[in-house]
Amino acid sequence: MGNRVLTFTILALVLWIASCNSSSERASEGQRSQSILTSTAQKRDLSDIRTVSAPVVAYLRVYITARTAGQVMEVNFEEGDRVRKGQVLARLDTRRQQAQLRNAEATLKEARLNYDRQKTLFEQDVITPAEFENAQVALERAEAEKELWRVEVDLGEISAPIDAVVAAKLVEPGTTANVNDRLFTIEDHNLLVMRPALSELDVASLEKGQNLELYFDVFGDKPYLGKIRRIFPSADGITRLFTVEVEIDQVSLDQPVKPGYLARARFVLDDRRNVISVPKEAVVEKNGQQVVFVLSDDREGISRRDVTTGAERDGWVEIISGLEEGKEVAAGNIANLSEDRPVRVTGNFRRYGFREE
Repeated sequence: MGNRVLTFTILALVLWIASCNSSSERASEGQRSQSILTSTAQKRDLSDIRTVSAPVVAYLRVYITARTAGQVMEVNFEEGDRVRKGQVLARLDTRRQQAQLRNAEATLKEARLNYDRQKTLFEQDVITPAEFENAQVALERAEAEKELWRVEVDLGEISAPIDAVVAAKLVEPGTTANVNDRLFTIEDHNLLVMRPALSELDVASLEKGQNLELYFDVFGDKPYLGKIRRIFPSADGITRLFTVEVEIDQVSLDQPVKPGYLARARFVLDDRRNVISVPKEAVVEKNGQQVVFVLSDDREGISRRDVTTGAERDGWVEIISGLEEGKEVAAGNIANLSEDRPVRVTGNFRRYGFREE
């Protein structure tokens, strides 16, 4: 009997000790800290931006062609020269046309004399109306012939139609120019533009008159001003891209820009400058609500914050409401974090291999 009592006593003691150990382990488990990385809510630029390159060109470019045939006798301007409207760029040999003009003038003079005689005879009823009409038709033909050759002579003088800069000279004295041969290219450098191409999705976010930043390779990373002058109404049939014409604000330039310079236009499709943001790894959804966990002041605990999020760019999420700038939040593997357990900060969250300061 005594042995049985002793056995039961020992068994009860063993069970009690095991129970105590289990409770101790559970209590220890409840106090075990959670390791987290943190990131600071900061204002960042999360704007959606497209940077597209295109060469600078003159808005107005005029191709000067020969409108009559002849040998080039005189060339008055070279590339880079400025010309005024009406100035003579070149002259063609129009001696043949001038001879034809003199012949037409003589024919016209004879036709007028004949017309005057026929008119007098017609008024005296000496000739028939048909004969007088023939004289009148002959006079009109002579006048037209004279005008034709006068124009041919004038066309031998190649003049500038606008104030411009000579971009290309394609003719030399002594060469022969045929009708429609290109002789010069002139450009108005008072209005310079670039014409990059963008997708339909990008163009949908742009509008005429929108300002933007321009960069020129020749000037480094200094930004200059530009403005959308027009958006072409239809896409290119092959590339399916839309041309956007950007006017260069030359007043803002401290150095002259020339056609041919490569420019980069920075189109802001969605302006999200200076918005509070955190890494996307700091935001988790719980029951349909976006949530972040904010580090306590003593850095040993966390508290849940319900937030409203906005744009996401390059791994950063805009916080519209629910979180103030400067707050530290847990980032990475936060789905199972508990507010009831202490935390241990092991470092700052890394984005793209760089440790956030």
